[in-house]
Amino acid sequence: MLGSLWASVEIVLGSFLHNLHIPFSGTFLSALGVIVMINGYKLWPEPGLFWRTALVTALMKSISPSAIILGPMLGIFMEGVLLEAAVRLFRRHWLGFIIGGALAVSWSLFQKIFTLLFRYGPDFVLLYEQLYIMASKTLRLDPGGSYDLVKFIFILDLCFGAMVAAFAWRTDAVRTKQVAFIEQDGRSEPPRDFLSASVKQLYSIPLLLANLILVMLGLYLLDDLSWYTGLLMVLIYVSLLVLRYSQSLHRLKRPQLWIQLILVMAFSGLLLGGWANGDAVLNGLLTGLGMATRALLIIFGFAALSIELRNPVIIKWFKSHGMGVLFESVSVAFEVLPLMLKLLSQDDRRLRHPFKTLLSLLASLEVLRKRHEPPLARVLFLTGDQGAGKTELLTSYIKSSRAQGLNIQGIITVGVWVDGERDHYFVHDVASHDRELLCGRSLPESEIQAGPFKFRPEGLNFGAGVLAGAGEESPDLVIIDEVGHLERFGGGWAREMDELVQRGQAMIWSVRPSLLDEIAAIWPIQYELMAAETLDKEAFSKKVDEFLASR
Repeated sequence: MLGSLWASVEIVLGSFLHNLHIPFSGTFLSALGVIVMINGYKLWPEPGLFWRTALVTALMKSISPSAIILGPMLGIFMEGVLLEAAVRLFRRHWLGFIIGGALAVSWSLFQKIFTLLFRYGPDFVLLYEQLYIMASKTLRLDPGGSYDLVKFIFILDLCFGAMVAAFAWRTDAVRTKQVAFIEQDGRSEPPRDFLSASVKQLYSIPLLLANLILVMLGLYLLDDLSWYTGLLMVLIYVSLLVLRYSQSLHRLKRPQLWIQLILVMAFSGLLLGGWANGDAVLNGLLTGLGMATRALLIIFGFAALSIELRNPVIIKWFKSHGMGVLFESVSVAFEVLPLMLKLLSQDDRRLRHPFKTLLSLLASLEVLRKRHEPPLARVLFLTGDQGAGKTELLTSYIKSSRAQGLNIQGIITVGVWVDGERDHYFVHDVASHDRELLCGRSLPESEIQAGPFKFRPEGLNFGAGVLAGAGEESPDLVIIDEVGHLERFGGGWAREMDELVQRGQAMIWSVRPSLLDEIAAIWPIQYELMAAETLDKEAFSKKVDEFLASR
């Protein structure tokens, strides 16, 4: 699920940033990836979560519409590996997260450098140096500081990554952000295989090996061949690839790639050859042509390799050799991806407040994960606003003849009225009838507060003890009145409710309608609804009897 969220960020925000050619967009996307991973770890502190999340995201990148995917896949995976290594080295100390985040974000610079060097060869270094010298004359910079600029950007990336990691470490993805409501339509679809590029695409193991050999051989021969022989060889190879993979290579028709190649040739002629000497300019152009030829070979060759690696035979081989869990994880990620994209596109804060948007989506992931767990317990929700009579209905049922012979345990909160408003609440033990002051308006200041009410630790501990004891006895019915804001954020009786749900306990929870969706989404439960305003005591008792009889 974390990989799905990360991939949705790459799809929505990544496409937006790259299409506008915003500088340092790779650094910004890496920062968002760090936030996803660190806050995801705080939700699910599993060993190896970082590199596994990055691996799932990288594999999801393999079905990207772009034909150039291996470089971005490697970059995403390395970000997860670097963060994982730092966190493990420092034994999950906060310093490990800071250092790991700095390294992960700064990797985008190295990824860009390695990609350009691999694509255009060592001559690209000379082109960069000459371009820097030309810019230094205009901007009055140190002509010999071409590599100082790279170091400066690297230091900026490190500092930015450390700051982002510190921000992610100090935030709480679930308890401080509103959980996005996730709809369920009740339909269940069988798992699908998302790793095939196209049902129309034909795959071939021999062609995979042939493309690999031709790319390696081409890179080896280009340095020794004349420019026209090398160009002819590459053009023939590219033409054959276009014929073979016409369905999958259509994205390479975009003009950005060709504009970049033309600019490389033009700058090579002007900067590497000089401005005045015609022969020197020609030599510079030929150098640029050689760089462009190498780039064509790599771009189209690796695009072909990326397509052939989606061969179902290869995927099946990996599955049969212990990689089945990985591909199942990727399938789950793709099932979640449409929902993540929908939530991300609907959030109008995604560009103005991307970090807040990510935290909200992370909270949605936790809700989604729990909703897709098998229901462990059955809960009858009694809903109603303050004063709707929820507690009165529950009390009447406990005292009724219908409840005789049943082992009913739990807690009920009873409000005390002062000057026309509820001033404080007592929490009552349903079985023993003991009680403890839970909260009040005029109580001393407390660390735990919901609205105007200040909660006493003694009252919370009393209620928690009652519910913990109920969980150990497995009664016929457990009543919790009421479940509110504290439990929504993991406080109150949330821990005891977790235990009761895990045991499969039948329960009645009273909750206000405004909190119903979020409370129901937090626990993996099967539930029914009753509205206190529409029930009398007899109808409510009958509904509870039917609920217990249907177990």
